[in-house]
Amino acid sequence: MAQRQPFRVALVGCGRIAQVHAAYLRALPSVVLVGGCDADPRAREAFTRRWQVPTCAEIREMLGALEPDVVHIVTPPRTHAALAIEFMRAGVNVLVEKPMAVSTEEADRMLEVARETRRVLSVDHNRWFDPVIRQARHLLSAGALGELVGVDVFCSVGSAEGEEQVWKSELPGGAVFDSAPHPAYLAHGFVGEIRELQAAADWDEQGGLRELRAVLRGQRAFCQLTLSTQARPIANVVVLYGTRASAFVNLNNMTLVVRRMPKLPKLLAKVFPNLDEARQLLLATVRNAVEFVRGRQRFYPGMGVHFAEFYRALAEGREPPVRAEDGRAVVALLEELYRCVAGGSRAAEAAA
Repeated sequence: MAQRQPFRVALVGCGRIAQVHAAYLRALPSVVLVGGCDADPRAREAFTRRWQVPTCAEIREMLGALEPDVVHIVTPPRTHAALAIEFMRAGVNVLVEKPMAVSTEEADRMLEVARETRRVLSVDHNRWFDPVIRQARHLLSAGALGELVGVDVFCSVGSAEGEEQVWKSELPGGAVFDSAPHPAYLAHGFVGEIRELQAAADWDEQGGLRELRAVLRGQRAFCQLTLSTQARPIANVVVLYGTRASAFVNLNNMTLVVRRMPKLPKLLAKVFPNLDEARQLLLATVRNAVEFVRGRQRFYPGMGVHFAEFYRALAEGREPPVRAEDGRAVVALLEELYRCVAGGSRAAEAAA
């Protein structure tokens, strides 16, 4: 069933990522940003000053004063489940930042309440909508890569700093698992349901995760997933290996290179692929530079695309582009990854 427009949208949490949400929401004609909510008076003041909208200190106050149709929850992950449930029971649709929850039990409860209240519940898996990932998805679905054989996902993760350090360090698996949802949902998106998993990890003297490598057997293909705190320069890379061609995606530089088997004499076949890949990189670099000059190259580009698709689906009464079940699958994957390697953390703590 289609819903009224424009949608009245409020943000719960007025911190750094809320500013990014607000900027993309303001660009959507089907949305009216009506305000925000945060217990921190400094965050509320900064948000009001920048976006010229009212903010509230409490949820009940926000519901009464702002009357939102949709709420974006951009608070620390341990608050996601309780807040989402409260809003859905108040008749509000919810889009929650990644990860959806910190446990499958929380995610299941959120799904249960979404069904009970018939509210839309979705998760911001924004990198799934980045231009280069969308291009890779198109190549795969169009058959240009052939049958998917395997996927590599490599994600550099940083350490928590400032005020974020407390809540990130309290996540299952520690601060590294704040970044882990990104490679997890990319892996799940490309290979499907994870049916088997093996993982190993390296820990520092304080029991913090330094490196994690996992091999996943998915519904469609195998995937190697890596989280690294040490690799330099930082890298966020996705590689799709197909029976016809392979796609190499650099999420930091927003480039995609397709590598094919050339039908050429052996000597030329050693040279031509390099020239072809250089051509693809040059074209992508020029395109990105032009987009930057035009002001269209922005941080978190997939977020804007995701929000546009989310509100289009909401207006038409369709399923959201990221289902709550997708969010739950990612939480389950992260939970299993941590379970597989947690023994190393405990061993490191005991040694210390």
